[in-house]
Amino acid sequence: MKKILFICTGNICRSPMADGLLNHMLRGRNDVQVASAGLGAQDGLGVSDAAVEVMAELGINTSSHVSQSLNSELVRQADFIFTMTRQQQDTIHALYPAAAEKTFLVREFEESRTGENKDIADPIGQSIDVYRRTRDQIRDALPSLIVFIDQTTTAVRKAAKEVAAATAGDEARPLRIALAADHGG
Repeated sequence: MKKILFICTGNICRSPMADGLLNHMLRGRNDVQVASAGLGAQDGLGVSDAAVEVMAELGINTSSHVSQSLNSELVRQADFIFTMTRQQQDTIHALYPAAAEKTFLVREFEESRTGENKDIADPIGQSIDVYRRTRDQIRDALPSLIVFIDQTTTAVRKAAKEVAAATAGDEARPLRIALAADHGG
């Protein structure tokens, strides 16, 4: 089972919306578990009223979500961590260097124009229309994120099968690994 973790600041609007949207898109699949947390979250808060409202417009209920602060155990358990902003991604890299290779922006895999800002701005305290735009940005980014997760999962499974096949049988063949680097490697 792949564990997905969405990160925002307070875990009361963007990351719970992403959590709800991805769970909705993946309904019927039992190979993915989705959660969310905040870098500056206060544990135990509910989702903002505006976030609950814009999610309800899509038939998704986020009202039972309870905020949680990001911690080392959540980071360790996650297979993929998706942040709303580059600054949040950089913070995770600084706090949890081992998680750098599994931490990405939500919009990182979305096709975009050159130079387009991939951050999803914090709607807290803004109008309901800003919350809708935030929700829609997240929703529009998730299909490419799902493709990335599925492709990565498939590649890992294939590599594991190849390793198992190379080491199976009476006469185990040596496993060969090739590494390459430039002059800085």
